[in-house]
Amino acid sequence: MLIGIAILLVGLQNPPSAHTISGRVSDVDRKPVVGVAVQLVRRMYQNGRPILVSVREATTDQSGEYRLETGSAGRYYLSASYRRGFGINSTTYNVPEDGYPPIYYPGTADPRAAAPIDLPADGSVYAIDLTLYRVDTLRISGRVSLADGTSDPAASLSILPGRSAVFLPLAMPRQPIRKDGSFEFRGLIPGNYELIADSHSLDGEPMKGRVSVQLGSRDVEDVSIVLMPAIEIAGRIAVENATGEAASNLLRQLTVSLRPESDSQIVFSPTGTVNSDGSFTIRKVGPGDYALEIGGLPSDCYIKSAFVGRADIVERGLTLYAQSPGPMDIVISPRAGRIEGTIVDIEGTPVPGAQVVLIPDPRLREREGLYRLVQALNGSFSMRGIRPGSYKLFAWPADETPAYRDPDFIREYENRGESVQVDAESRVIVRARVIR
Repeated sequence: MLIGIAILLVGLQNPPSAHTISGRVSDVDRKPVVGVAVQLVRRMYQNGRPILVSVREATTDQSGEYRLETGSAGRYYLSASYRRGFGINSTTYNVPEDGYPPIYYPGTADPRAAAPIDLPADGSVYAIDLTLYRVDTLRISGRVSLADGTSDPAASLSILPGRSAVFLPLAMPRQPIRKDGSFEFRGLIPGNYELIADSHSLDGEPMKGRVSVQLGSRDVEDVSIVLMPAIEIAGRIAVENATGEAASNLLRQLTVSLRPESDSQIVFSPTGTVNSDGSFTIRKVGPGDYALEIGGLPSDCYIKSAFVGRADIVERGLTLYAQSPGPMDIVISPRAGRIEGTIVDIEGTPVPGAQVVLIPDPRLREREGLYRLVQALNGSFSMRGIRPGSYKLFAWPADETPAYRDPDFIREYENRGESVQVDAESRVIVRARVIR
C-alpha cells in the first residue's frame, strides 16, 4: 500500500498578480498530475496548541498547474492531496489504497514538520513545484463488540488523530462496522490515533468505546474496542471556610464538567449542575480520560482539591472505565492568589497589548486548566483565581500567537520566563520583558 510525499521547489520573482502562490504538480516521470487538491493553510492556535486551518483551495488543471490567491501577504503552509476530500478539512483520515494522504512543504506527510512559505507584501511566490512519490502506508484493524463479546450491528466507528495532532476536522468521520464487528482503516501514516465506537442500548441509552493506538512502522491488528454503557458520577462540592447561606449561594451558580483529554476539536463535555447543598450528578459519561472543570467560580476562587477515592483528579485527571468510579469530592477555596504586573521592552517601556501567559510547573503541564492567558492593556495585566504553586510567566508581542501548549515551542523560551511562586491569598507583582 502506498501514499505520496512531495518535493517542493520554491522561487521568487516579480509575479503577474500580487498575493498569489502558484506551481505545478507532477509525478515521478515529470508528467503533470491532474485533479490534485492543493490547499493553502495557515497555522492558528486553539488553547495554546498549533493547528493548521485551510484558507484557500485549488485543483491542478490539465497541465498539472495550480494557482492560489491568498488575499493578503503573510506566512502560509501548503498541503496537497492526490484526491480531493483528503486534505486539512477532510471528513476522513484514511485514504484509498491507491491514493495519497495530504503532504506538506517541503515534502513531508507529517504536518508538524511542515515549513512555512512567506508571501511578501509586494509580490507573489511562484514555481512551487511538487513531485508526488509513492511510499508505504499502514493500517489499523480489529473488532468492536459488546461486553459479552457479541457484535453490535448498529455500532459506528470514528478515527481521529490522537493527542498533539494538528488537524482541524470539520466533522467527526464515521465508518460502518462489518456484521461480525470487524473493521479496518487503510492508508494511514505513522502517528497517534483515537478510535471511538458509538452505539445505543435497546432502551436508547448511549454506549461508547474508546481506544488510543500508536501506529509506528508496522500495521496494528487485533485492536479490541468494547462498547460500554454510559455511567453516572455523583459528587459533592464543599467551600473552604464557608457555610450556610453564603456557601449555598456560591454553590448554586456552579457547574461541574468533565472535558475529554483529547486534542480533537470535536469534544463533548458531560456537565452537571450543582445544588445548594453542593451535591451534583454528571450523566451519560463514557469511558476515557477526562479533566475536571468547574464553571461559574468567582474570580478569587480555585479548585483546592478533587478526589475520587485516593485519586487526585486535579493533578492527574480522571480515567473512567465501565463502572462508576465512586463519589467525587471537591473542595473550592476563596483564597486564590493573584498576579499583577507590567510588560516592558528592552528599554523598560511598557508594551501595550502584550500577550501574557502563565505556565504551571513542568510536572503539571498536561493540566490545561492551570494555564492562563491575558492581554496587557497599556502594558499592565492582572490574573486572579490562581491556584497556589510554582509557575513561569512569559510575554509575547500582540502580533504574535504563542503556542504555549506546545512543549517544543515553550522549550525554546524556557530560560526567558519569569519564575513566579503563588501562595494562598498572595498578591505577586511581576515586571517582565516581552519576548521578541
